[in-house]
Amino acid sequence: MKKPSKQELILDAIIQTYLKSRMPIGSLELQMKMTLGISPSTIRIYFKKLSDVGSLEQLHVSGGRVPTHRALMGYWQEKLDPTHPLEIKNIDKIKRSSHEHNLFCIVEKTANSPFKELVTVQNRFLILVFDEHEVVLKFNAKVEQFLQRLFGCQMRELKDISAQVGLYELHEKLSAIFSQAPILREGEREMYSIAQELQNEAFIQRFQTLHFVESITDGLYFDGFVPQGCMAIKQKAQLKDEDTTVDFFCFGRIESDFEEFFNQVKE
Repeated sequence: MKKPSKQELILDAIIQTYLKSRMPIGSLELQMKMTLGISPSTIRIYFKKLSDVGSLEQLHVSGGRVPTHRALMGYWQEKLDPTHPLEIKNIDKIKRSSHEHNLFCIVEKTANSPFKELVTVQNRFLILVFDEHEVVLKFNAKVEQFLQRLFGCQMRELKDISAQVGLYELHEKLSAIFSQAPILREGEREMYSIAQELQNEAFIQRFQTLHFVESITDGLYFDGFVPQGCMAIKQKAQLKDEDTTVDFFCFGRIESDFEEFFNQVKE
């Protein structure tokens, strides 16, 4: 792994300090926080370089620096890995930490899992096995034969197919799974506060759609899907206390300390 340069270390230190304080950072303050033995005058030189490349900005002539939106985007892309499942101790941790960091969070059972197995029970029942769910139907030899051609099909796709071919019992039971309420939906006040501040309510309707989390891929989301100045992350999570896999969605201002939030919910 490539060793970070002094400029990269200084930018990281500025961002980490800013995430904690939300205040502009001066060279003397940063020098006291860093352990590299860099003088304030040298830090000021790097401040100038980082400002020239668009990583820092100075809100007031006599004030310290703050990281730009672009720098914060780069920082989160480097620090957070949404492709790696998050281990969460329990739901209460998310409730407390989401309020502390002013974040909007949704946790819901992963519904769109693949159709993995079909079990026939004494020619009386058919059991469709998914990762987190099982669906029981009355036995029908033609239905059994039809379903055997659909292994690997995602649950949502199977729900749509069942409606198209007239398997109404299956469609009704799969629809019931998708209509289940989220395990957790916390921080709506913060979501509305951001909408009011930015005069942008378009994203709220999307966030209120039932199971919208399931419809988006794991990843980091910036301008476009969320308002400018905000960030969202969607990833799989493992609830340790319940030994179950869930979809986890988190949204807030880009300067929110997402890193500290994730550290807290894992403890």
